[in-house]
Amino acid sequence: MINFFRKIRKQLANDNKPLKYLRYAIGEIVLVVIGILIALSINNWNEGRKTHLQDREFLNNLKVELSVDIAALMAKTSEYQGINEAIKNAIALFDRGGHDLTPDEHRVIVSALSQFQMLTPISKNSNRNNLIIAQGTIDRIDQELNRSFLTYLEETQSINAAITKLGETLQQLEVLQMHPNVDYNDINPLADRLDFDFKEIYTKRGVRNALQKSFGFRELYLSRMTDKIEDAQDLIALIDRKLAGAEKK
Repeated sequence: MINFFRKIRKQLANDNKPLKYLRYAIGEIVLVVIGILIALSINNWNEGRKTHLQDREFLNNLKVELSVDIAALMAKTSEYQGINEAIKNAIALFDRGGHDLTPDEHRVIVSALSQFQMLTPISKNSNRNNLIIAQGTIDRIDQELNRSFLTYLEETQSINAAITKLGETLQQLEVLQMHPNVDYNDINPLADRLDFDFKEIYTKRGVRNALQKSFGFRELYLSRMTDKIEDAQDLIALIDRKLAGAEKK
């Protein structure tokens, strides 16, 4: 093809027909430009297609991450609701007075006293999220999704920091209020983990107040985590809409 154009150009030059040669030269330039534009268009289409597929993969991965968050939050919620139920029942026994406990009531007290210090946030890979944000991936895909996800991350990290502090407070209360009044038994697996005389500890207001603090802290956690579950579900719905819209293109 190149040789063909060269022969035409040479023939026109030899015939000394400058006007025809000029028209031919312009036509050849136009053809070259059109070829370049077509090549660029194909390259841009390929790059756009690759970006589209990468964005879909990213959004699906983000959905998985949010689903993992929801599962972890729901598991924590269920666990802490059970602990708070035991604490509430134990406080009712404290308020009833120092009467003899039945075996079931004793187990309620043991459960409450042994778990009252448990309060930890869900673990989250914030470093990975920071990298995604720094790369601007979410903002490029959808600004609304980016704003919502940033808010979700910031609030989750803030709640996790607060819950960590509250959990540390409960651990201090265990040392101050439980250790002086309860004998721990972690050596004999057949024995109850805690040994105590309820007639002794039911008058200890520090023990009862420690249980109350634990109940209140955990209720705060449960309330905030319920909000985060809803936020994560809303983000997944937003991602689904984005994926459905991308599928139609």
